[in-house]
Amino acid sequence: MSESTASHVLDRILAHVRAVKQGGKTPVVVFDLDHTLLDNGPRTVELLLEFARERGDALLESRLLGGPRHHLPYLLKDILAGVGEDRVDVIEAAVHAWRGGFFTDAWQRFDEPVAGGCVYVRACYEAGATVVYLSGRDAPNMAVGCLESLRRHGFPIALAHTVLVLKPAFEMPDLEFKRDVVDFLGTLGDVVASFDNEPGNCNMFHRMFPAAETVFVETSWAPNPPPLDTGIATVRHFVRPTGA
Repeated sequence: MSESTASHVLDRILAHVRAVKQGGKTPVVVFDLDHTLLDNGPRTVELLLEFARERGDALLESRLLGGPRHHLPYLLKDILAGVGEDRVDVIEAAVHAWRGGFFTDAWQRFDEPVAGGCVYVRACYEAGATVVYLSGRDAPNMAVGCLESLRRHGFPIALAHTVLVLKPAFEMPDLEFKRDVVDFLGTLGDVVASFDNEPGNCNMFHRMFPAAETVFVETSWAPNPPPLDTGIATVRHFVRPTGA
């Protein structure tokens, strides 16, 4: 999808939000977080840097400092391969260390917004939408850090017509969790649009809310995804092209 076409999709959703609001109903826009509104690549890099420094591994530290921080591959082994790290013992230890910190409150402070994400969410909110942040992060381990991250970056949160919904348990599969939340979303108003970086989630929303706009955010996603259903739009970020 071209930049101009993606911009048209984003503008069309805002227009739909305003129309539903003017019609006396409550428009609802649903946003995933990781790789949709927030880039967790910097969180991963900081965790790996701490791991390298604690081991005194100057080679890995140098490789990470010289590598990318944003829009990283989905799998940690691919992230490490991308900076030239192929030592099996280092990769195994790094994965263990990464898992111990990634899914916690504290490390979410390193997440950064996807380009234009905060501005667009605020535009939806100011147009009258109830904004739902629907994330596969789990509430017991990540709710505090998630709320703080959204607040710090300027997303509307902890206000009327904003809702943060996280998994009740870490072990629950993301797709199962989001499927279970569908009925709740319908109680909030008319679902106008949903944004997600996982094709499987997009397909599920598209089937559950056929009248809504389903948008695939093409950043990073789990391996072996299903093909996107026909009718799902695609964007890479939320920034309008210059002059649009």
